[in-house]
Amino acid sequence: MLQDAPDRAPSRPLVIGVNALSAVIGGGITVATKLVSQLANDYPAHKLLLYCTHPEVADFPYPENVEVLRRPDLLPRLARWKWEQTQQVDFLREHGIDVVLGLGGYLCFRTPVPQVAVWQNSNVFSPPGIKRPMSETILVWAQRVAQYFSMRSATQNVFLTDTSVELASRWWNMDRIRHCVIRSGVDLEGHDPEASPPLSERADFILSVGHTYSHKNYEAMIDGMAAYRERYGDSSTRLEIVGAPANLQYFEALKERVVRLGMVDQILMLGPLPRDAVLQKMAQAKLYVVTSLLETFGLTLLEAMGFGLPIVASNATCHPEVGGDAVLYCEPKEAEDIAQKIHEMLSQEEIAQDFREKGFRRLRDFSWSKTAAEYAREIERATGSAD
Repeated sequence: MLQDAPDRAPSRPLVIGVNALSAVIGGGITVATKLVSQLANDYPAHKLLLYCTHPEVADFPYPENVEVLRRPDLLPRLARWKWEQTQQVDFLREHGIDVVLGLGGYLCFRTPVPQVAVWQNSNVFSPPGIKRPMSETILVWAQRVAQYFSMRSATQNVFLTDTSVELASRWWNMDRIRHCVIRSGVDLEGHDPEASPPLSERADFILSVGHTYSHKNYEAMIDGMAAYRERYGDSSTRLEIVGAPANLQYFEALKERVVRLGMVDQILMLGPLPRDAVLQKMAQAKLYVVTSLLETFGLTLLEAMGFGLPIVASNATCHPEVGGDAVLYCEPKEAEDIAQKIHEMLSQEEIAQDFREKGFRRLRDFSWSKTAAEYAREIERATGSAD
């Protein structure tokens, strides 16, 4: 089972402000809810003041030492940035906050309160070659400038993987910037991984979960599925892609690609589904595939492992760091290689079962309790209250 961090009382109680205003989609929501809940549960002497915009973050069942303030008026990016730089100082003072845990990374530059910045937006450190509309390109450059000044001012900068630090080092000298790596945990919500249905009882479909940003590289996955059918003659196994159309133009282009390749009956773009429905899909599918070119952490890899899914993932971004030897890696730009790896997993039960068991073992390296302990250590160091 998952490893738990040792119990440890804090040196002194703190009021921790958790800025989760930017947690509005996917992994950002998961990190905000699971991390705050675990911190509050494992360190009950601390009080956590969570300010957020998304109802899924606000309505999570937190322990009693978490106070939630929802600000839906700050959902627009410009409104949020303006509030953070002009009104957040008074907000922190009014609530007696000792330290800010900024889950969106960017700092409030005017406050003397120590700030721990968590960098979850992989777009900011993305290398050249990730195609984006011009408007997104301009936004990323603006965010990159703001990130540089934020990192220099932060008491501590937290990255989710060593890969993210390496990407950031392409833009800045990270030896001159305070930083550490704290990997996220995985929470299977009472699900026993080893009780997952065996592959022989699974439905005949492949699953992929992730909002449709262009860096997710879904076009290669679709092409790989078409190549798989053409090369191996399998016209019954379907691919189900779950995720909100984060980039509507890209989403529509993907649907057109499916039609053009004659794969309408075999590739289903389901759009967004409730989390319970996504987890149910993971419990039913026979294989999990992800061909993304850029991820901050790739939490769905761990979730898929927890549901007994063998995984084919791109050898790009942080996948090898997170997946370790529990994943069969593919070249994300080569449809034929994606097709071959899908075939290997679906046609050779012994190989698929081996990866399934490796996934169960891999999960033991990740727990939210361990993650929370590492965040608590950095928060206490930032305030000078650590032992």
